[in-house]
Amino acid sequence: MSVPYQQTGNQLDYQEIKQTKADLKAEIHFIGQIVGGLDFQTDDGLFCELAIDCGDGWDLLQPGNNKGIQTQTSYANPGQLFSWCHPFDLHFSVSNIIGWPKALLKVWRLDSSNKIDACSYGTSIFPRSAGYHQMTCETWTPTGENLDLEIRKPNEDLATNTDQFSKFDRSLDWRFQALSFYMENPPRLTTLAPLTTDKGDFARRKILNSISNGKVIIEVEVILKNFKRLSFSGQ
Repeated sequence: MSVPYQQTGNQLDYQEIKQTKADLKAEIHFIGQIVGGLDFQTDDGLFCELAIDCGDGWDLLQPGNNKGIQTQTSYANPGQLFSWCHPFDLHFSVSNIIGWPKALLKVWRLDSSNKIDACSYGTSIFPRSAGYHQMTCETWTPTGENLDLEIRKPNEDLATNTDQFSKFDRSLDWRFQALSFYMENPPRLTTLAPLTTDKGDFARRKILNSISNGKVIIEVEVILKNFKRLSFSGQ
């Protein structure tokens, strides 16, 4: 790094100062788009929410992105692709690489009566090397067994029922299946804690029963800064 020069006569005297590791800060950009959803067996509209889970050494430099990213509602084309093409730009300052960022995905369904229900969930760790990457995140839907589940009455406003949770045991699982089949009101997770990295509820994750659903395609370009100089490695 060059510091401001000192002028002596007609000559310019440049003084070089070496930067130490303490003067540097590792940074990383994830720039890309949520391309779309594939193989979701529904004719209703779908939209996707993306939240970020990362370790304490990761500081997101655009605080507004902490609230998550939400796409528009899209309907399937003949190839069963729900096209979203929603851009994102995540810029992190990194003090240590513990807790590499993970995408927490929630896919929502909008039916013909304008009712919104959670369709599926998924997680995917962001790439650890620089360059272009395509991420394919397989998603799943909880079946309602052994979980705290949020059950919303038909046509009830989503925003008014966020704190109304009910707990049911395994013997009542058939009620969830009947409700999901006849009312098209699938079970939901009351919290994303079972999906998170270092704060995850592993006990709850063990008893999480689910069925596979579609997949979400994400394209991302990774740009690393000062990782080599600080001897950081995402591998």
